[in-house]
Amino acid sequence: MKRFIYSFFIIIFLTFYFNTINTFAQLQSKTLTQGIYNVGDAKLLIGTPLTIKITPSTSKAIVIIIDSNQTIESLVRLNPQVTQQVLPPLDYDYSIIIFSNGGVIFS
Repeated sequence: MKRFIYSFFIIIFLTFYFNTINTFAQLQSKTLTQGIYNVGDAKLLIGTPLTIKITPSTSKAIVIIIDSNQTIESLVRLNPQVTQQVLPPLDYDYSIIIFSNGGVIFS
């Protein structure tokens, strides 16, 4: 009986050990060009601050974050001297407006 209990616990342990799923969100960078985007449709990370960078580093960009009440939550200007900024946490119903002659990387 002891042998059965030990082997049962070993099998259970091995089953849970090898079948674990990573529950943390993988932060993937996403490049957006000039345009108007919905945060939910663009599949950006929700609820955590995002870092935005311009690409190439010689370009310029203005990024405006607007909430569902048409209130500007953030207005960020990127240029060759300021190539990256941190945005406040975003929500699903926020919109992003990008004016740029290059791309903006959200990570």
